[in-house]
Amino acid sequence: MSPVLKLREHDEKKELLFELKYQMSLTTRQRFEMMMKKSKEIRDLLEKSGHRTPFEIIKRTEGSGRTEEIEDLILQSLKKLSYPRRRVSR
Repeated sequence: MSPVLKLREHDEKKELLFELKYQMSLTTRQRFEMMMKKSKEIRDLLEKSGHRTPFEIIKRTEGSGRTEEIEDLILQSLKKLSYPRRRVSR
């Protein structure tokens, strides 16, 4: 079990010194084991929440995503828009 720091007031310097002292008390092997354990814990949480699922191939249905249809839709929407005419001064 790792030691616990208890402070009456927030003190970043004391927290940092405590963390460094604790990390220095560990061997390199222990630090790597902690890192691997934490990495596995994060990976498991990501898998549980669905963020590590493999990608899916989505097949298009007939008629979807054709460039001609998209161009027609864009042209129709542009025709519906009205733009104010500018006066040209000479």
